[in-house]
Amino acid sequence: MEIVLTNIIVRQMAVNDIPGAMKLVIAENWNQTQIDWQMFLELNSNLCLVATYNNEIVGTVTAINYKNDVAWIGMMLVSKAFRGLGVSKNLLNTIIEKLEGCKSIKLDATAAGIPVYKKIGFQEELEVDRMITTDFDTTINNSSRDTVRAISVNDMEELSALDLNYFGANRLDLINFLKKKNKAWCLIRNECIVAYVFLRPGSNYFQLGPLMAETVDDALNLIEIILEHNIGQSIVIDVLHDQFKFKERLVGLGFSFQRSFVRMYLKDNSFAGLLNKQFLIAGPELG
Repeated sequence: MEIVLTNIIVRQMAVNDIPGAMKLVIAENWNQTQIDWQMFLELNSNLCLVATYNNEIVGTVTAINYKNDVAWIGMMLVSKAFRGLGVSKNLLNTIIEKLEGCKSIKLDATAAGIPVYKKIGFQEELEVDRMITTDFDTTINNSSRDTVRAISVNDMEELSALDLNYFGANRLDLINFLKKKNKAWCLIRNECIVAYVFLRPGSNYFQLGPLMAETVDDALNLIEIILEHNIGQSIVIDVLHDQFKFKERLVGLGFSFQRSFVRMYLKDNSFAGLLNKQFLIAGPELG
């Protein structure tokens, strides 16, 4: 097929584009679902872009703007037949232009994407390791005396303040969406939230994250108790590379390393949060 470059059009994504976007997700065996695309459109519809060729979706990119402090770019997908033609560069440049007023722009890059992003000016910040278990079946018998319970609407103010401190930017809209559509738990000690985690279904795995906690022991207590309630599930997690004690325990629970991402930033990096409190990210498309 001879591709006429002038027929490639970049425009804002619409709800009826979701099936076409899902075809790209399935082709790459990514984990996102239609609900995830709906989330991107609900949170920042003006930052969801598609590239089309003769009305067919051939590329996508999204961004979520966390109150103009940090914006997170994700879902950079291009059909194999259209790679090497500048589609991803066009999508990326367009989304960055739309984020002109944002103080910091971040993304979690695959190895193939790192050189592309460096050319634009992105700098490396840290590494994230993806770990998976395809059929969790370990008995843990966690004896923590702290209380783990589902997050309620009444917890949202306290949780939002914690997340702002730990993550480094206000992502209340995302937290509210994740809470509304998925399962979420917190660990309570002395009547205060000291750790919290979300679980959402994906096309291939359940994704655990974000997981934020006061200490590594709090993070481990919470995830162990949650895993005990998800026996038989295939689970994926994206854990900060330097959380060595946390990762060591995960290996003991049957998780194995799959691949790495490199977190990169453009402009400023004043909103990195408290990295020692961050264990699992929400996903490479969310931060």
